[in-house]
Amino acid sequence: MGEGTWARIRRRLRGDAAPDGDGDGGGDRSRGRRRARTDESGDAPFTVTRGEKADGTPVIEVTLGPVMSSFLLVEAELDDYAADDPRAAELLTRHARYLMQQRDPAEAAAVYRRVLALRQATLGPDHPDTLATGHSLAFALYRQGDYAQAEKIQRHVYERRRAVLGPGDPETANSGGNLGNLLFRLGRLDESEQVQRAAIAVWERIGGPDATETLHGLMRLAAVLRARGMAEETERVCARLVEGFDRAEGPDSAAVLQARSNHVTALLSLHRFAAALPASRAVVADAERALGALHEVTLHARHGLADALALTERTQEAVGAIRAAVDGYVRAAGPDHPLTLAARERYAELLAAAGDRQGAVREARACLAGRERAQGPGHPDTERTRLLLAALRRD
Repeated sequence: MGEGTWARIRRRLRGDAAPDGDGDGGGDRSRGRRRARTDESGDAPFTVTRGEKADGTPVIEVTLGPVMSSFLLVEAELDDYAADDPRAAELLTRHARYLMQQRDPAEAAAVYRRVLALRQATLGPDHPDTLATGHSLAFALYRQGDYAQAEKIQRHVYERRRAVLGPGDPETANSGGNLGNLLFRLGRLDESEQVQRAAIAVWERIGGPDATETLHGLMRLAAVLRARGMAEETERVCARLVEGFDRAEGPDSAAVLQARSNHVTALLSLHRFAAALPASRAVVADAERALGALHEVTLHARHGLADALALTERTQEAVGAIRAAVDGYVRAAGPDHPLTLAARERYAELLAAAGDRQGAVREARACLAGRERAQGPGHPDTERTRLLLAALRRD
């Protein structure tokens, strides 16, 4: 495709007016126009409109969706740059960020891999921009649920930043925080706690106790402490997080609502049910109002509500709450995402508690198949679901 054609594509995607002599061939297209394909979400690759001009000539108009428009604009711009031009990597990086905003981490990861190869070739493996791209690639893989591959890349970035920038650099701490979270997701709790505490120390020294990075690091640490059974310390950290995020970001922020949800879980682990259940109902309502029903914080809070209801012997209500969480996770993240599968496993457990053994076996079987596809047959989560299914079949 020649340069003139790319220029026309760029102009049309940007919505610029056509220059003289580059119109649509004349005529009014409005008569008889009808849309043949639409997508209410706005993320379809394209829509097609059929109609006719005033003289009866048929017209078919293709309107590109936002992601396809961005893709074609990027490819058009890349034609203007040599392979080693740093602007090419910057352009692709902007496109990858846009894809992340559009909740398409798989496509974003593919673009980040392309940027990483460019920067490794032109800047070298330890250049800050190269390491930043690796950091972003790891995050895109994390959002896909590919924790093992994300951990491998993030560990490399963390180790290189420690060597190049030093252990006290904020970029090193950023990588450490993300690595610690991935280690937690992979069940490697001792190393996760160690890396998280090191990152928190850097953030607290630089920004103070209520800095956003400090608070997010403490949130990840609380998850590790909870998994290690350190209930009292977990509750103290969670209570501090609610207060800190409320001061730093306000009562309706995703961060403070997540902190409140986590605090409910901590209260449940200490059997403080009288405080936990009303707090859990409140955070679900507030998260749905402020963030929407499919936001990950809302879904996490709904999962927590199911646990609170089950622990207070409201089993049928708990089944309804966890079913709503499963449905939400499927819509928001897909059927094989680890968070979806965790909720589905809990759904199987609560169905069994409610006396629906057949439904419990069905859900556990589906969860196991998803874990084997997404996490592999040897993953600890897969083995736990396998044991649950075996127990349900025995009973």
